[in-house]
Amino acid sequence: MENSEVKKTFTWAEWKRPFIMIVLTFLCTIENSMLSMGEWPYMSTIDHESTSSFFGYANAASKAAHIIFAFVFAVWAHKVKGVKIPMLAGRILTLATCFMYIFVEFIPSNRRWWMLVCYVLFGAGFGKGFLKVFKFRLRSGTSPLLRSYIAQVTSEENRSTAYALQNGAMVLSVIVGPVAQISFAGLPYPGVIVIAPHIKLNIYTAPIWFAVLTNIIAIAITAFLLEDAHNEIEKVNNDESLSKFSLASIKEQLVRIRDLNVPWILVALLIFQKMISTLYNSTLGSSFSVVGPMMTSMYAWPGQQIVLILGIVQIIMGVLALGLSLLFFFCKLGKRISCRVLFLFSNLLIIVGYIISYPYPFMSSTVQPFNETTRTGCNPLEYSWCDTQLVGNIFKVVNIVPYLIILIITTSLAVPAAMMSLDTIYSKIIGDIDQNVMQSVYVIAEDIILIVGPIYGTGVFTAIGINFLYIINGGIYILATIVWLATWKWLSPYK
Repeated sequence: MENSEVKKTFTWAEWKRPFIMIVLTFLCTIENSMLSMGEWPYMSTIDHESTSSFFGYANAASKAAHIIFAFVFAVWAHKVKGVKIPMLAGRILTLATCFMYIFVEFIPSNRRWWMLVCYVLFGAGFGKGFLKVFKFRLRSGTSPLLRSYIAQVTSEENRSTAYALQNGAMVLSVIVGPVAQISFAGLPYPGVIVIAPHIKLNIYTAPIWFAVLTNIIAIAITAFLLEDAHNEIEKVNNDESLSKFSLASIKEQLVRIRDLNVPWILVALLIFQKMISTLYNSTLGSSFSVVGPMMTSMYAWPGQQIVLILGIVQIIMGVLALGLSLLFFFCKLGKRISCRVLFLFSNLLIIVGYIISYPYPFMSSTVQPFNETTRTGCNPLEYSWCDTQLVGNIFKVVNIVPYLIILIITTSLAVPAAMMSLDTIYSKIIGDIDQNVMQSVYVIAEDIILIVGPIYGTGVFTAIGINFLYIINGGIYILATIVWLATWKWLSPYK
């Protein structure tokens, strides 16, 4: 009872380890908040054979690597009874990939394939475009370790606050990252030659140099300050047969999880809602898998303008989302508002966003024709609907101002609130068991959408245009909201 009372207070003894992990979260995500804005412009600039569909597949490949390595790192952490060694491995892999990215222009042709390999390794080590980008979720092999670590070292009562702080670290990186990249706006491509002839410093490559520095700092903190947290239940039930990597040990662990007294229907519900909530960002949101190509083809914006505008937008999103996280921490918003209510409100806000930002004829403009010199505008060779748009005036592009306003509101308020609500409810449902594997399953389910989303989003955009993507996504969100309301009473104990 005495220990329980201590856990209810905010003491440095309890918060030291979560704060170290929150600092690592910031360092590991700031690189993504910088890289995500310029990925498509940079790829299309250095390789004219790049298409929006290929960019979608590159995003999907990164998430596929994440799915594989999320499970590998989680099992590894379970075997060694700690996250420190797997975390170090992930950061070292990411650092090596940063140097690969720097050398991309040494490749004489088909540079998009070299970038795809880098994206895959980023996904394995820590994640290309976490926030991607603006999902407020870590896209990496080691991301489940950060989440499970926080769950292990905080009390249930303080867990929502800890997740809010972690989310705050992510959104702070969304503010700092774009500010850093915009500061290089005066260095348009090709920029300044660092090492002749192909290592350059410009608006596209500056983020990767910054990522090298943050990775080195993260490796130092992980090596010298991070302390492993061992789940007490695992200490008591330590099974020597699980000390080695094998299919048998993985199967045994899964059987043990299956036999736990956990409401599996609710676990499935939360995983389903997590996948649906990820759909917005993996297509029309801040993952930029569709947004970047849309701005190049439909608005005819050059790459440097895309980076500058999205940088400003991302800063605004970061400030608003950081304010939301501070409300959770200082005003105990997670305790004052039911998580199931907050998630419902977030879903409704996203649905309204789809409705308002749909390209209606009365508030939209026509698509811009393709310009061979700047390589911007609607290219009929890539998008079959371009000729229909330019001749028949059927397809429209929503006015950029309302689109950006909706993007800011949904991404900075609705998406992070939904994610924090689901995280908190999920951690309460699975209880005090070793959360490494269960959190890994949770993140992997989300990443299924992050793999399918870019392929599906860019595929629909390439084949039939942006209008139908709005209609399909909006319908899916409405269905998910109805399911959430239908299970309202079941979620009452975990509100």
